This record gives sequence, structure tokens and C-alpha cells, in this order.
Amino acid sequence: MGLRTLREIGHVEKAVQLLGTADLGDVDHRAHVEGTNILLVPQPSSDMNDPLRWSTLQKYAAFLNVCVFSATTTGFVGGFAPALYELSVEFNQSLTKTTGLILWALFISGIGNFFWVPLGVYFGKRPIFVLSAFILFVSTIWCAVSNTFGSILASRIVGAFAGSSTEALAVAMIDDIFYLHERGSKTGLYIMFIYSGNSIGPLVAGFIVQGLNLVGIFLFVHESRFDRRTQSSAPLEHGVQSEETEGAEKYAGAQTVERVPTVMNSSIGANTKRSFVKNLSLWSGTSDQSILSHSLRPWLLSVYPAVFWGTTIYALCLAWQIGSGTLTSFIFQLPPYNFSPGVNGLINIPAFVGNLLGSITGGYVTDVYVQYWARKHEGKFSPEARLVLLVVPAVIVPTGLLMFGFGAQRQLHWAVIYVGYGGINYVTCVASIAFTLVMDSYFEVAAEALLMINGGSKIIAWAFTYGFIPWTTSAGYERVFGTMAGLFLVWIAAAVPLYVFGPRIRNYTTTKMRVVFWDTTSHA
Repeated sequence: MGLRTLREIGHVEKAVQLLGTADLGDVDHRAHVEGTNILLVPQPSSDMNDPLRWSTLQKYAAFLNVCVFSATTTGFVGGFAPALYELSVEFNQSLTKTTGLILWALFISGIGNFFWVPLGVYFGKRPIFVLSAFILFVSTIWCAVSNTFGSILASRIVGAFAGSSTEALAVAMIDDIFYLHERGSKTGLYIMFIYSGNSIGPLVAGFIVQGLNLVGIFLFVHESRFDRRTQSSAPLEHGVQSEETEGAEKYAGAQTVERVPTVMNSSIGANTKRSFVKNLSLWSGTSDQSILSHSLRPWLLSVYPAVFWGTTIYALCLAWQIGSGTLTSFIFQLPPYNFSPGVNGLINIPAFVGNLLGSITGGYVTDVYVQYWARKHEGKFSPEARLVLLVVPAVIVPTGLLMFGFGAQRQLHWAVIYVGYGGINYVTCVASIAFTLVMDSYFEVAAEALLMINGGSKIIAWAFTYGFIPWTTSAGYERVFGTMAGLFLVWIAAAVPLYVFGPRIRNYTTTKMRVVFWDTTSHA
């Protein structure tokens, strides 16, 4: 076991041509989207089992089942916030202890990432998804039939641990089966499912949905790992300068995203199309790097500026959303509002609208924008171009926080707080941009980098939210939510250096900074 730079383990830092040009003849000689000059990045290989060559139906069957899995997990973790007040009364528990039903599940879901992701990278995503979906299904039934506070808490901890497997691995799956020009919209869709679990979850029978989803995971979520190092594909470069060469900084963020994942020791032939039955196998071989490598690497990646920023900004997004959500039942089910739990639950409608609009902005709109940006820069792609869209949540989210805090403190009309809650849930825009930035910047270690963003951010969010109720009790809603709005703006502003110096930062981190590497094939 040793330390190597990302370049030494396969990362290739060079310019990516996202849009073909007549001068280079890209559209004539390289795979592209039919009827457009959008090049397919990475170029699909000649292997019939390449996940990039899956049919549209196969891709979406796998992706949407994983999205539903993620939604049921978040619904399980935080979806019954409107019931917290009634639970505290029924089981004669304090406010702080009752909110622990959400907070401890949140903490364990963060810890779970550090267990599941290394296993998923080493053994493959499919067996991890199937196993964890089964455990979550059992946990939802357990929670539904529990009649003691301790049993409910235990079932939620086990279920949250199992469901955490979807988070980083699901986003990494986007890298496996979709092209560069699709990643933003697919990440936005996935983020919408995650956050919608909290808003839609209380409205559905969770264990029934999870049971059906378990079947879908087993039948349609096939293994998506693929080694491109030994596969033939159209060349990605036509004389484009490396970022190391002088003048490359002219194109902010120019880099490659050609995938070079770890090799799987699989016996399946490259030219043999796997049947549906063979795709149901839970075994696809193992990584050529040890589990220890995949377990330790995220900690070193955490100091990479893009990963650090993504982790902290996502932690704020989670903390703001979950923290405000835990307050709703204690605001609306007491005077002067006196809402029933059912009416209180309607606050999830503006939350869903905020989730949806934020996901569209941070997903589809960013894909459109990076194509526009590429047209202005000779067809070249920049991961940091997506950061420009942060100006939208920089306005909407702080406004929502202030409306919620001031509305609750001054007992304004319930509509003010509801609309504010919708604005807070627009944070999905930021989450989508943060995830996609890291995927595009560090493609070969995306799963481990996303592990740190998901796991690290949930632990940070748990620590913040754990003291959230006492903080609001002592300081008041106005001061708390005003501070939250200020912190959010500070972290949004921290993206400016990433946008300006992104190419230099990525070049330095991939060539100078080292990560854990242990090639198990050398010990065979």
C-alpha cells in the first residue's frame, strides 16, 4: 500500500471537447448526439456490455429504481417530522429526545456511507443495492409495528444505516451509464428524489413502496462498473493542449472526463452480450485495489478544494432543510395556529415545489448552460461553468430562511412560513451543482469523493441539527434563521475562487496531492 497522485492511478488531465467543430471534423469522426454537434463524452467502447451502450429503457429502469430507493430512505429518515409533536406526547418524551428519532437516523446514515461505498466500489454496486434494500424493507415493517419509543428508534437506526448505501453509489452510477452532457440533469433528478422523500414520504405507505422497490432493484439495477482502459473507442483529443501546457488556462476548467475506473476480475467475455438472467447475478468480480484503499482514500480527498466545498455546502443544505422541518410541528400544532398533523403535513407541498424547481435549475438548466458556455469557448467543457447558476439559490434560499424565521417568531400568517419553507427547499439546486462539480472534476475517484460529500455532510448536519432546538429556544427564530441565511451566503461566495482558479486547482490536486493506492493484483 502506498500513496500516489490521481494521475499515477489513471486520471488524465486534458481538455475535453464537448461540442464538435467543423475545423476538427469532430462530428464526422466521433460519436455524437444525432442531429447535433454534442460529442459523447466518454466515447462509448466497442464492448456490447458497455453500460453507456445500454438501451434507454435499461438505463432508466436502473436509475429510477435507485432514485426511488433513495427517496424511500430519506422519507424513512426525516419524512415524519410533522408527527414529532404527537409522538412526544404519546410516549411522554421531551422535545429534544423525540427529535432524536430523526437526528440519530441522520447521523447513522452518514456513518453508513463509509461502510457501504468501499464495499460497492470493491464488489460492485448491484449486490450492495440488493442487500441494503432488503434490510431497509425489513426495517420499515419493524418501525410500523413498533409500540415503544425504543423500538421505533432502533428500527430507524438500522433502516437509515441500510438506506445510506444509495447516496454516493447512486450518484456514481450516473457516471457509469450517462454521458457528460446528461450528468447535470440526471443528478438534478436524483437530488429531487432524495429531498422529495421528506415531502412525499409521509403521504405514502413506506413499507409497501419499499417492498415494490426491492423487487425493482433486484430485477432492473444491473451492475454498471466498466473498465475502459482496455476498450477501443474513438479518440477524445484532436490536438487540444494539456492543462499543463502554457495557455491552457484560457479555457477555464478544461479537463478530461474519460473514465478509467479500476479493473474488475470478471470472466465474462467482452464481445458476448449478457442475457437478462446473467445480469441478475450478484457477482461481477472485484476491484484490483483493496477495500482498505477505497476506505482510506476519501479522507485524503476531503482536503481537495472542490470536495471540501461540496461537503460543507451540502451539510448546510441538509442542516437548513432538516432543522426547519423538525420545527414545523412545534410551530403549527400549538397556538396560535393549532393545526392538526394532517394540515401541518401540507407544508410538504411547497417543500416539494422548492425541491422540484431547485433540481431543475441545478440539473437540466446547468446542462444547457455548460453547452452555451462551451459554444463561447471553442467547444471546450468546464466543470466550474455550472457554478454560475449558484446566483439563483443565493437569492431564493436566504429569502426563504428569513421568511420562515421571521414568520415563526412574529406569528405571521401561515402562508408566509409555508412559502419560506419552499424557498429553503430550493437548496436542491446547490446540492446538484456540488455533486456534479465533483463528478466532472475527479471522475476516476468519483465514488470515494462523493462518499465524503454524503457521509461527511450528514455528520456535520447532524452535529448542527442536534443543537438546533436548544439554539432556537434560547436565541429565537429571527436570530437563528438570520444567522443561517448569512452562513449560506458566505459558503456560496466561497465558490467564486473555485470558479476563477478551478483549472489550476485541479491540475495541482491531480499531479501533486496523493491518495491511497493498494494494487492487490501485485500481491496475487
